[in-house]
Amino acid sequence: MKIRKLAKDTLTAVEMEHGQTLEFTLLDGSAREIVLESTHARIVSTTLSVPKKEEDGAMTVYRFGCRLNVDGEPFELEREVPTQRSFYEPWLIHGMHVWLDAVDAIFEFLLETHGHCRPSANHSKRSPPRKHARFALQDATARICPVALHPWCPLPEGGLRIEQCYRGEDCWLGPYNGASAHGGLDINHPKGTPLWAPIAIHDQFYFNSLAMGHNNNRWRGIHRWPNGAEWILQAHHMTRLTVPEHKPLAKGQQYADGAGVLSGAVDHSHFMFKIHDEGETILLDPWILFWQMYHDVLCTPDGDALCPTCS
Repeated sequence: MKIRKLAKDTLTAVEMEHGQTLEFTLLDGSAREIVLESTHARIVSTTLSVPKKEEDGAMTVYRFGCRLNVDGEPFELEREVPTQRSFYEPWLIHGMHVWLDAVDAIFEFLLETHGHCRPSANHSKRSPPRKHARFALQDATARICPVALHPWCPLPEGGLRIEQCYRGEDCWLGPYNGASAHGGLDINHPKGTPLWAPIAIHDQFYFNSLAMGHNNNRWRGIHRWPNGAEWILQAHHMTRLTVPEHKPLAKGQQYADGAGVLSGAVDHSHFMFKIHDEGETILLDPWILFWQMYHDVLCTPDGDALCPTCS
């Protein structure tokens, strides 16, 4: 079945099966035909003694990719995790920015026990079988959203480094203990590091907390775009909220002190990003947000004016 999506002024998330066609209409009205021909994944190196069995401190490096046909032209996309290549630039293909977010094939050698991140992992039992790949798309003439983003936390100077993701493993899909795909992005920083709202937040609250009897403080913030899409941002391991729950937040407002709760061997905050649109909620790599934040900080020091180069 063909999928049809119209580019908006915010990022589009989509999951596809092998052989499926996506018709993606750009902001100028022109359409692109994208066919997912195949996906693949393979281990580059591992220190695991037993495949698909977590081992404290084990490290696995793997690659995954896909073959697309876009308007009759073949394209090979490939990523590597968890190395510095995890923090990648989107592909520029026929007027689109394309982020290859995940492929189901990685679960031939990884578990999904450290956070949901598998394509179609959040779909109901009535939904079709798991999809083979997940992408984020945007018209290349537009940003990922129509406003500049404020840093979510103090951005590591010089760019995010893989060694700053817990023990060098907990980027998006990074193999925790060598075996479990990580369903978020960890950034190491001390207990009490401020967390700010990257965009205006219309509702925000703890969905898990120590006060509720859980083992962690986990926060969710929701932004509702005029185009009907909702962005759902989450942060875990926070020391405390600095604002009352359900109070709307202005962009850049501090809402919490990060890290320090159930943060394991290295104090860190865990970030998650979801898009809810057209009846689906799809998880994406939070790096996409940080990618835009770095562009906005470098090119728009005031955090408000939109840089022509990055817009």
